[in-house]
This record gives sequence, structure tokens and C-alpha cells, in this order.
Amino acid sequence: MKRQVISAVILVALVSSVAGFYIGYLTYRPIMENYVLQINSLTSNVSTLQRTVSGLDLKVSDQDAQIRSQSSQISSQSAQISAQETKISNLESEKSSLKGELGKAQVEIASYKEKVNSLNTQVMNSQRRTDKILGITVTQHYDWKYPYGMWQWDLPIRLSTYVEYYERPRPQWASSYVDMAKDPGPYIVGVADRLKDAATKANFSEVQKLDFVVAFVQSLPYTQDKVTTTADEYPRYPLETLFDRGGDCEDTSILVAALLDRLGYEVALLHLDNAHHMAVGVAVSNANGLYYEYSGKKYYYLETTGEGWRIGQVPSDISDTRATVYPLRG
Repeated sequence: MKRQVISAVILVALVSSVAGFYIGYLTYRPIMENYVLQINSLTSNVSTLQRTVSGLDLKVSDQDAQIRSQSSQISSQSAQISAQETKISNLESEKSSLKGELGKAQVEIASYKEKVNSLNTQVMNSQRRTDKILGITVTQHYDWKYPYGMWQWDLPIRLSTYVEYYERPRPQWASSYVDMAKDPGPYIVGVADRLKDAATKANFSEVQKLDFVVAFVQSLPYTQDKVTTTADEYPRYPLETLFDRGGDCEDTSILVAALLDRLGYEVALLHLDNAHHMAVGVAVSNANGLYYEYSGKKYYYLETTGEGWRIGQVPSDISDTRATVYPLRG
């Protein structure tokens, strides 16, 4: 009986405990469920925050990379700026140095300008003196014998005209000497006319007139180019030979050819290449001696160096008389 009571008590106690637990369970269940919901919500939020944090971590890493890149660029630009500053500093130094040199140069320029002005003044003075000198008229005197009497002439030649011919280029070939004889100048025309008038007054024959003209030129002294000029071969224009009062064989031949051409004769230059000599050929009738046939005409030999040679006569020291004929006119 006692056991039954104890069992009943225990049973009642268990039932009461179970009933209390159940009542408690029913009471706290909603709360527990709410906690679970809150925990689930917090878990979801934590997951979201973790994803956000991961995204932010990536952004931070990207920003760090950009920052490092910018820092590298800044370092590079700083180095460039430093290099440019060094260059600027160097340029400033060069500028300062150049300013100093410029100052010296300006002083030198001023000095040179003074010298140039002085030289210009000297040039102007020299030019005035040169003009005065070129304005001088030089009177050359000539005397020669033909046939038994003495002839004397004075020929005023303006120095500027002589210089004009002196400064002309020199031909290199004998064939070009023809052009020199065909460009006698005003003084040669005057001399030819004077010779013609004198021959006419003296009643010279055609051959005597030729010999008279040649005798005038033959009276001029024979000079060597290498002595009177700086060249081994220096052909002169007719006016130059008159002014210089002498020349070698080609000079006197060019002068004779120019005078006879002016007087209306058919003349040619004779180049005796093997004899290293030049003479004149003139196409006339009633002449004797050596002549050269060219284009149907007979050009009689005229020696222009040395005195006394007549038309057709050849100096004895010329053994090879072969010649090239260069007529002045077609």
C-alpha cells in the first residue's frame, strides 16, 4: 500500500513535470521559433555582409593596385620632372654663357662694322683713283721705215678701253683667233683709215699698200708671252698689241689681219703648226711668192714679225711651211 502511494506520488510528480514542461514548451515555443527566425535572418545578413566584404576586398585590392600604379607613375613623372629641371638648369647656365658670348660678339660686330665702314671708304677712294687712272689717255708713239722714208704717228688710247680688252677671256685654239681679229675695236678702225689715207696720198700700188701696212706692224718689237705675261701662250687683241707696242707672231698676225680686213682685203690667219708660227694670208692678184689655195682663192703669205719682209716672202728659218688656213670671212 505504501508502495502504491509512493508510485502514485511519483506518477503525479512525473505527470506534473511533464505537464509543466509541456506547458513551458508551449509557452516558449513561439519565442524559440522567433529566435530561430532571427538567427536565420542574421545568418543571411552575415552571408550578405560577407559577400559585400569580399566585394569590398576586391575593390580595395583594385584600388591598391591603382594606387601602386599611380605611385609608380608619380615616381616616373617625378624622375622626369627632376630630369627636366636639370635640363632647365643646364639651359639657364648655357643661356647665361650665351649672353656673355653674345655681348662679346656684339662688341666684335661693332668693331667689324667700323672696319667695314673704313674699308668701304678706302674702296670708294680707290675706285675714285681707279676711275681717274682709267680716264687717262695714253699716247703711244710709233715710227717705222717704208720704203725709204721714215713714218711717225702718235695714237692716243684711253686706258679704260685697253683694260676692257685686257680683261676679256683668252681663246685656247688658233681657230678662235679669227674672232679676235674680227673684233678690232674703234682704235683699229682709226689706224686702218689713217694707213689707207697715207698710202693713197703716197700713191702706193695695191701691193705697196699691203707692204706699208705690214711694215707698220713689223716695226713693233717682238716679245715673248712668258716674259711679258704670266702665261706661256697669251694671244692679244689688236688694241692690246698697239697699246703694248709689241707682241709675238700670233699677236702681230691678228693685228695685221684686223687692219687688212678693215681695208677690205680678203685675209686669213695661217697657222704653221709644225713651225710653231703664225702669219697672215691675203688674197690679191699681181703678187709673187708663197701662197696657199683655199676655197678657190690664193692667200699669199705675209710675215708679221721682223722688218723688211714683203708679200710672199718667208723667213729662211721656217723650213716647214705647211699651214692651216683660217679665213676671216666665209
